[in-house]
Amino acid sequence: MSGKELPKQEKRRWGRIETNIADLVSGVKENKFSSIARAISMVEDEDPLLRKDILRKIGTSATKAHVIGITGPPGIGKSTLIGNLSSGMMARGITNGVLAIDASSPFTGGSLLGNRIRMQDKLRESHVFMRSLANRGEKGGLSRSAIGAVRILESAGNQEIIIETVGAGQADLDIMNLADTIVLVLAPGLGDEIQAIKAGIMEISHIFVINKMDREGAYFAMKDIEDIVSMDDHSGWKRPVVGTTSNDNDSYNGLIDAILSHRKYLEMSNSLSVKRRYMELETALEDEINETITSKLKKKLLEEYVSGKGMGHDRLDDDPFSIAEDLLKNFLEYSIE
Repeated sequence: MSGKELPKQEKRRWGRIETNIADLVSGVKENKFSSIARAISMVEDEDPLLRKDILRKIGTSATKAHVIGITGPPGIGKSTLIGNLSSGMMARGITNGVLAIDASSPFTGGSLLGNRIRMQDKLRESHVFMRSLANRGEKGGLSRSAIGAVRILESAGNQEIIIETVGAGQADLDIMNLADTIVLVLAPGLGDEIQAIKAGIMEISHIFVINKMDREGAYFAMKDIEDIVSMDDHSGWKRPVVGTTSNDNDSYNGLIDAILSHRKYLEMSNSLSVKRRYMELETALEDEINETITSKLKKKLLEEYVSGKGMGHDRLDDDPFSIAEDLLKNFLEYSIE
């Protein structure tokens, strides 16, 4: 821990915390589910210094896990699909972990965590770690703590990390900055709803799934999607359309094969995990900037300004935008202790 010299009592406390974190990180690297769960909780909920410390000790894994984003409209069957997909991968000896992003209440900030209820039995049978994360009001279908949770699951030795987005249709675009492979789940009978999401999530998806293939019109829906995606093949990757149904586990083999093919395509082009590493750095930089500006600018400049001790306190009747510009300029020009 850096910064000002700590009192002896605080040093002893921080020493105990660092010891506990070291034990926790060891447990994560041994793929102990209790350690993984605690580490993700620390990244999600606790003090920013602890969050930073644990992710620094976790480090960058040599595993280079492949991150799969599963998205699509609400009620399309994503949770059931993920349970079957994950179990199918484990049956092939492909280790994986699952993160499910749930919408949080705008009033309490809490989440129903319904994904955990629907998936947990299937995943427990296959010994797959699964964690629900509340999106905490984030608008792009992800949780801000998802990037840290991915790092933890990667450090635990998972070859594949599956992320289910909130499921807000074309608004689920943040997944493109985190996932290597994006799977869009659709179903027969959507009709004109496909037009509504075409301009968003369909443009960033690498694999398309028609779920609930046992429904009437499923093959017509598959043909419609194939016609749509064949018009846009600018990336060099031919985007496949596969069908799945929850009462036929063998139907997931085509999806697993498509996912592994896209991973191989990324590895050959040296682009596996590139977006995620960029997002990790960008998030860390944003956190550092926000922490610095919040702790120094707001606590020092703003409070002194309002109390009449800071620069320009004779301009209290000026518009707040002009004042804010001056405060920020002053902050950038002078070192504030």
